[in-house]
Amino acid sequence: MLETLLANPWLTGICLFVFGTIVGSFLNVCIHRIPLQQSLILPASRCECGENIPWRFNLPVLSWLMLRGRAACCGRSISVRYLLVEILTGMIFAYASFHFSNHEFYLLFLGSNLFFACILICVTFIDLEHMIIPNRFSFGGAVCGVLIACAFPELWGVTDDGLIGNVRSGSQALFGLLVGSGILYWIGVMGESLLRKEAIGQGDVKLLGCVGAFCGWKGALFCIFGGALLGTILLLPIALVSFLKSTDSSDKEQHTSKLGWGVEVPFGPFLVSAALLYQLGLDTFADDFFQQISYIFRSVWNEGAPIVSF
Repeated sequence: MLETLLANPWLTGICLFVFGTIVGSFLNVCIHRIPLQQSLILPASRCECGENIPWRFNLPVLSWLMLRGRAACCGRSISVRYLLVEILTGMIFAYASFHFSNHEFYLLFLGSNLFFACILICVTFIDLEHMIIPNRFSFGGAVCGVLIACAFPELWGVTDDGLIGNVRSGSQALFGLLVGSGILYWIGVMGESLLRKEAIGQGDVKLLGCVGAFCGWKGALFCIFGGALLGTILLLPIALVSFLKSTDSSDKEQHTSKLGWGVEVPFGPFLVSAALLYQLGLDTFADDFFQQISYIFRSVWNEGAPIVSF
C-alpha cells in the first residue's frame, strides 16, 4: 500500500490532504481548549449551547460547508477559523508530500516537518485569538526539536554512526535553539529600552527557539528578518490609513481598539509564516545566502583584509 502511494505522487497528495484535514480538526480542538486549560479528550465535541455534536456534523471541511457555518442544533454561527485550519493543514500536508517526494529520507523528513507545521498552525491561531503562545508549543516544541534531532541525525545531514552522530545532530539543533531565542531576546531588550515598554513577548522568544531547534540557526535568522518584513508589508499600510483617519480626538478614541500606531499586534503569526516559507521551499535560497555571509566574515577574520578587490 505504501509503495503504491509513493509511486503515485498525486494520489499521495490527495490522501495527505484528507489526512491533513482530519489532523486540522484535532488542531482546532487544541486551539480552542488549550488556552482555556481544558482537557483535549473530555468532554466530547459540543456546541456552545451545550448540545453534543453528532459525528455527521463533525466531519472536517464538509460539515462546515453543509451547515453553511451554522450549528444544526441552535443555529449559532460557527467560526470560519474551523474551516480555515482544516483546509490550511490539508494543503500543507499535501504540498509537503510533493516537496519532499524526491528526498532520500522521504518519510522521516515528511513526518518531522508535518509535526513542526502542526505546532506552528496552533501557535498562529492561538496568538491571533488570545495574544499568547502556550509553553507547550514554544518550549515544548523546542525540546521536541532537539530530541528528534538526537534520534534522527539524517535530518541534519549527519552521517556519523552511533552515538557521535546523535550528539552532533542534537548539538546543531540546540545551537539553533540558542541562537534563535538569544538574538530575538536581545532585540526585545533593545526595543524595550527605546520604546519604554515591552517590544517582544517572551512567548515569541521561546517560539523562535522552537524554530531554531527544527530549522537550525540559519532558519531562525531567516524567520527574524522574514517575519519582520512580512509584518511591515502587511501592517504599515493599515497603520498609515488608521492614523490618517484619526483626524480629531473623537476619532482617535474610536480607533484605539483598532489596528494602528501604538496598538499591540501578535508577532507570532509572522514568525510562523516565515518559518513555513523556509521549511517548505526557501531553505535552499536562505542557506546559500547565509553561507555566503559566513564565508565573507571568515575570510575577513582570517586574512584581515577584504576579499573583494576592484
